Parts: sequence; structure tokens; C-alpha cells
Amino acid sequence: MSKILKALFIIFIIFLSLNCGKEQPYDSNINVPKGDPPFPQLENYWIIDKVGVLSKETIIKGDAICQALKEDNIAEMVVLIQTGIKHPEKYATHYGRWLRLGKKGKSTEGGNNGIVWLIRPDAKLKMTISVGRGLPKFTSSDYGEIMEKAKEYLNFNNYDKGIMIIIEETSKKLRELYPRRKE
Repeated sequence: MSKILKALFIIFIIFLSLNCGKEQPYDSNINVPKGDPPFPQLENYWIIDKVGVLSKETIIKGDAICQALKEDNIAEMVVLIQTGIKHPEKYATHYGRWLRLGKKGKSTEGGNNGIVWLIRPDAKLKMTISVGRGLPKFTSSDYGEIMEKAKEYLNFNNYDKGIMIIIEETSKKLRELYPRRKE
């Protein structure tokens, strides 16, 4: 009996040693949730307006803020405005994975730092956020405040103002929580 226990213990130790130090993906699902529209490509801007509710100025201004977050190694943030989404939480999360959003590497070392803000003009609850595991200090109380500030603008179809509040306030909060990171 003790030989069997020794063999099992050795197998267990070998298994642990092979998996230690590797960050295992907690979920690699990148599929579009059933019944939702296909994921749009990330092209020229970090803001993707599939509905056409934003002015060009808002897209350019918001894109510059998102690009600065990336260049300062704080986060990679995408704002997607899309209709017809039935599973917003899954859609936003799977979309971020599909884009491979966020710096590569371990969450504990600044990787997996992507954010997707999904804005749905055709839904009662217009905002959904998906935050990568590499931004653990950015919590629901932080983005809840941002949503509260933007809510009335989005509810009254002032998408330019609402989106800029989301982008500017998210950038401000992330910069407070994560001073410029080194590569």
C-alpha cells in the first residue's frame, strides 16, 4: 500500500512542477454568443461605432485617450457601440478575448489589461463592461460611478457626451490606480 501512495505522491509532485509558474487561461471562449451579431474588426480607432451615433470628433478625441492608455502600458480599452446583442456580458468578454485585447503576459505582471465598454442603444441597460484580470484594482465601484455619470446622456441619446464621459472617467480612474507602467 505504501508503494502505491509513494507512486501517487511522485506523480502528483511531477504534475505540480510541470504546471507551476504557468498562468492557465481561466476561459478561452472567443465565440460570438448564439443569436448575437458577428464581432466587428478593430480597424483605425479604439472606438467602433456600428450604429453611427457618434461624431467624427468624438471618435478621434476618444481614440487619442485610449491610445495614450495603451502607450503608457496601463490598459487597452475598446468602446463598441452595437445593436442586436442579447447576451451583453458574454459578448463583451468574448469580444475582448477575440481581439486579444490587453498586453500579453501574466495578469500579476500587468498583462491581461484589456477593457471592453459595450454600448447598446437599443437596450434598456445600455452599458456593459468587461475588465481583464490584469486590472484588479479597477472594481465595480469604480466603473459603477462612471456608468452613473454617463447614464442620463446615453438614455437621452447624447452619445457623444456619454461616450466621452465613459472614456475620460475610465482613463482618469485607471491613471489613479495604475501609474505609468514600465514594459
